[in-house]
Amino acid sequence: MLVVLVATGIVSSCEKAENRYCGYRAYFKYAPVSAKPNLYRACTSLGEFCSITYPPGVNYVIKSPSTPSAVDYIQRTALQGYQGFVLGVGGGLIVGMPTIPEMLEQESQVTCYDLCCPNCYQAYHILKQLELHVGGLATCTSCHRSYDLNNQGMVSKGDAGRSLFRYYVHYYAPTQSLTINNN
Repeated sequence: MLVVLVATGIVSSCEKAENRYCGYRAYFKYAPVSAKPNLYRACTSLGEFCSITYPPGVNYVIKSPSTPSAVDYIQRTALQGYQGFVLGVGGGLIVGMPTIPEMLEQESQVTCYDLCCPNCYQAYHILKQLELHVGGLATCTSCHRSYDLNNQGMVSKGDAGRSLFRYYVHYYAPTQSLTINNN
């Protein structure tokens, strides 16, 4: 009887576990990162984050909360359109290097989250873009949750909920290339 109860408890706890990376499609590639100061700071400085968006009819836009007046643009090329560049669920990504390394890691690595609030998306199927703030916080004006970008995108203020959608990212410093790929 005890074995059955323990086995049932293990199975039910596994059902509630979140995957570290989401299954939504995202693809973005850029080099050299040093050509875009906001993106370069986000990939090389602890606690710095930037957003990458693609407003309709405009180039990619890169913004950082630490330098709100400095906006970087990346021209969208025909090749990028052909390769199917997708900026996550809501048309935007958050890229940066958290101040807290992940468990079992010696140092922080570049991370990438979706700019869409995961709780508004899952509960109401609406796309609400988050606002980035200095210090590694992202907030949703709709559900009033704050997410800690320095701590794996977990909810840090407001109602409990899902952590930010996360994507696979690789930053290769020698060539200054950034690849986000979740296909």
